[in-house]
Amino acid sequence: MQSQGGNNNPFNQDNETSWLDWQRLKHNEEVFRFFKKMISLRKSHALLGSSTFWREKVQWYGAGHPEVDMSAESQTLAYHLHDPSPATRDLYVMINGATIPQLFSIHAEPEMTWNRVVDTSLPSPTDLLSPDAEIPLQQNKYRVNQRSVIVLAQPRG
Repeated sequence: MQSQGGNNNPFNQDNETSWLDWQRLKHNEEVFRFFKKMISLRKSHALLGSSTFWREKVQWYGAGHPEVDMSAESQTLAYHLHDPSPATRDLYVMINGATIPQLFSIHAEPEMTWNRVVDTSLPSPTDLLSPDAEIPLQQNKYRVNQRSVIVLAQPRG
């Protein structure tokens, strides 16, 4: 929300090119809210900020089938991030970069239950939910709208 007028190297600019206009915050409160909550979500899941690759803690999936589509045309991807630590909840992330909605199957173990935490296609404030407002999924499929990301988390408990 801060254009640099096409300048990709403004570090030496001491003018409007690099100054932050804090008046924009009033007009972009929803974006500010979203990023604050995303930072909080990231901090609450240690694996998301891990300095090492997830290796055995991640399982990759396709949208409607368990196999990942590795073709150049692929625009969907899902993954299950499992942290054996009891303090951290598992996450299931679905990404749809296509211009049409896609129906994703949730390929984690069938006995696992999930709550919707993030759906970037929804309007604020339903796009990113607080832990006490997460919505339980009723089935193992989720319609992921075009150009959006869904984050599911295991219920607390």
